[in-house]
Order: sequence, then structure tokens, then C-alpha cells
Amino acid sequence: MIELIRADQYTKMLWKNGAGFTLEIARSQGEADFDWRISMADVTTSGPFSLFPNKQRIISVLDGKGMVLHVDDLPAKTLNQGDIFAFHGESQVQSELVDGAIRDLNLIYDPAKFHARFQWLNDAAEQAFISSADLIFIFNQRDETQVNVDDHSVQLAAHETLKIERNAGVTSISFLKKQLKSCYVIELIQR
Repeated sequence: MIELIRADQYTKMLWKNGAGFTLEIARSQGEADFDWRISMADVTTSGPFSLFPNKQRIISVLDGKGMVLHVDDLPAKTLNQGDIFAFHGESQVQSELVDGAIRDLNLIYDPAKFHARFQWLNDAAEQAFISSADLIFIFNQRDETQVNVDDHSVQLAAHETLKIERNAGVTSISFLKKQLKSCYVIELIQR
């Protein structure tokens, strides 16, 4: 099953710590808690991250000059545009903006229930891969991009997301040759 999620369908919600807003792109079913959630956030000030106990987090900077993350007692980690960083949801995280506001992309998931793969495709080369993931999300960061999924072709506008649910076997995904793309591919595999 293939579903196009337009940017105007994302749900705006207050951060758990009340310091900003998230645009929720997609999440697992569930009333109080979730097994996974993909979201985008505009971070306008330095400050602490919300806590998500028993979850794993993966984050990347979509736009802006970047940020420095101070996670627990680990050395500071600088994230520039396109960099990807994973950490525990219960970690104490303090962010420090490098030079003004940023927009980031986040995956938060329960590692007891899912394996995750989070990658950034950012070039004009032809790309093709197969996946046996239960859920695949392709988030288009920039200009319109054509994505071929098995025998379907889908046009993704900027900030749109393609959700692919595996029915059986593997899914074949390809991007056209000589088409500049800037897409994130997030794969979730149920344990």
C-alpha cells in the first residue's frame, strides 16, 4: 500500500516540554503512547529536548546552520545540514543553535518493537534499492522528485512524504537518473 502524505496533512502539536511545536508527519496507532513517530520541528532557541523514556531517537538537520547537541556526559556533537545522529530518548539533551533557527527531522521509536534505518539521499545520481521493511517513508526535502515504487510512479512535492506499507516480499524503490534529489528514507522493521 502506498500513501502520499501532503505537508498540509501534518499535525501541529506542542512539544512535551512546552518549548516549541512539532509537525507530526506520521505515527503508529495508539491512544496514549506510540511505537514510532516521524516529525519535523522548527527550533528557534537553544534549550533542552523532551524526554522519551524507552525510546530511541534519530535526528537530522533539514534547514539552517546547524546545532550542537550535548547528550548526557558524552562529547558535544555538532550537526550540520544532512548529518544524522541517534541517541536514547531518556538521555538528557541540551541543544545549542549554531547561527539562528533550524528545522529538523526526527524519528522516535521503540527499539524493543522495531529496528530502524534512517538515511539521506542527496545527489543527482540514479538510485535504486530494495527493502523488506514493514514500513518505508520517503520524505522529500526540496524540489519535486519522482519516486518509482515497484510498478508505481509518484511525484513528491517539497516536504511531502510517501508512506509505503509492505504487503509481501520486498519493495523496489528507484529515483530517476540526473534528477537532483534531497530525500530522507526511513525504514521500520518490526521485531
